[in-house]
Amino acid sequence: MKKNISFYVMHFCLCFIFLFLPYAFTTNGSIFSLPNLANNPHDRIYFFIYFLLLIFFYFNYYILIPRIYFKEKQIRYITILLFFLLFFLWVSNIFDTPDLNFLDFRNQRQLPFGQMPPPPSKGFNHQNIPFSHKIPTAEFNDLTHFGGPPTQYSHTILVYLIGVVSSLFIAIKIRLSKVEEDRMKSELSFLKAQINPHFLFNTLNSIYSLAIKKDDKTADAVVQLSELMRYIITNANDDVIALDKEINYINNYILLQKTRLGNTVTVDYILEGNSSGKAITPLILISFIENAFKHGVNPNENSEICIKITIIEDYLTLFVSNNKVQSIKSDSGIGLQNTIERLTLLYPNNHVLSIDDTPKMYLVNLTIKVG
Repeated sequence: MKKNISFYVMHFCLCFIFLFLPYAFTTNGSIFSLPNLANNPHDRIYFFIYFLLLIFFYFNYYILIPRIYFKEKQIRYITILLFFLLFFLWVSNIFDTPDLNFLDFRNQRQLPFGQMPPPPSKGFNHQNIPFSHKIPTAEFNDLTHFGGPPTQYSHTILVYLIGVVSSLFIAIKIRLSKVEEDRMKSELSFLKAQINPHFLFNTLNSIYSLAIKKDDKTADAVVQLSELMRYIITNANDDVIALDKEINYINNYILLQKTRLGNTVTVDYILEGNSSGKAITPLILISFIENAFKHGVNPNENSEICIKITIIEDYLTLFVSNNKVQSIKSDSGIGLQNTIERLTLLYPNNHVLSIDDTPKMYLVNLTIKVG
């Protein structure tokens, strides 16, 4: 997936903050001070070290981690990290030593060889040096900074380790998120593969019952089945679909069941609210309705099914009830169970499902966000 411009703007801002973070809250009382790379060795050290560490962060994130660390080559990865750490420490030493640093641009005035002052001895007082041999006090004080042990080691190691750990953390977190997303997609595909044949099997059974009785409504039932199958083939694999199409699918399904059952069952179907402009996951409602026809119908008993769909603003409420009758279960209710699992995966915080299973009634009340 192509990254949008906000991705690059965010990274640019983060890099800018990282590079100029050492110059915030300066000692002179100001909140922020621009680095003086030409004349201030402290600013120069921080800027170039941070710049190199920033480059290494992206190199580690986009090259080393995916190509070495995630390829189970941890020993090689650690060796490379140690090599780069030594490299940054060496660079820190170079930047921190002006006589070795080609990037040191300070104006260092060289005195003739014969006029160089002798090395200081015990009790040395530079006030006794002849005027012609005197070095300005500022330059004399600068000599104390020439050479010596590097001052950036501890700071460089700290920033380096923070960069390595943060890049590893981000890469591993994104990788785990992608694995979880792929797992969810695979699981949903598996559930859909089970649901579609389940619907087809039950609907064909309904038409078969009409054909056995040589009912004149068999032809109408076949047309209604074709509408159902067209919806499943065309839209069932979409992540979301217009709520209008899902409602139309439910209407066709209920009409097909009424055609098959005739006067042997009382079906009370109510639809309230406006479904236009809203979206829902396909085949997420039908299992509860199908379950009512499957377990609440018996020609030899009083069979009543109530289905009510109410749409208020961004929420849809589905209420389904059926009285329990003696019926032969064709399967273990895989369609209903799969729908409950899909609701958990796709609407973890955007649905409320309650099922009341009493000895005489089976009631389902589902509220789901469709806006």
